[in-house]
Amino acid sequence: MTATLNKELQSGWQGKSNALFCCLYRSWCHNPVATVSHCFLTKNYRHAYDLIQKFGDLEVTVEFLMEVDKLVQLIKSSIFTYLHLQLLDVENNPYLIKALYGLLMLLLQSQAFQLLSHSLCCMPNPELMRTVDELKYIESKSLSIKLLAYAYMDYNDLLHHFDRVQSKHLEVHHQRSSRANHPDRKLVL
Repeated sequence: MTATLNKELQSGWQGKSNALFCCLYRSWCHNPVATVSHCFLTKNYRHAYDLIQKFGDLEVTVEFLMEVDKLVQLIKSSIFTYLHLQLLDVENNPYLIKALYGLLMLLLQSQAFQLLSHSLCCMPNPELMRTVDELKYIESKSLSIKLLAYAYMDYNDLLHHFDRVQSKHLEVHHQRSSRANHPDRKLVL
């Protein structure tokens, strides 16, 4: 069943896949790292990059960094083999590369940093891999296909939902912290 679900999520930009992606996204966005993982699993690299940019607004805790570390470990596993292979196509996956570099910047001086840094260093130079036929194809088709695929889903709405959920979590965290600092206050349910 898991393989079937993965195939359906990665199948592209069809209505059923979009609905499934959005449903899972809205559930998973309570955990920022899980949300990025979901975007990687579904090849929504641009949105993963947009989410990682929002990590700067979140409260970065040790637990959060441990989750990012675990995500990098997971990325190095066979589940994400297709992601590694897409790193060969530097021209058509700039947001994948940017998202991975974003994760890298969160993990300075850790073992996960070393793993991810090594993977990114192994990426080929796109200038050396081009052929004349590929240059013609890239100019005519690739960009329009990517833009069309990205237009099928309302990513701005998903980002706003992510922001709302994360601010609620922050609000609850601050309420709990203030209660913990004032033990004489009673919790009213």
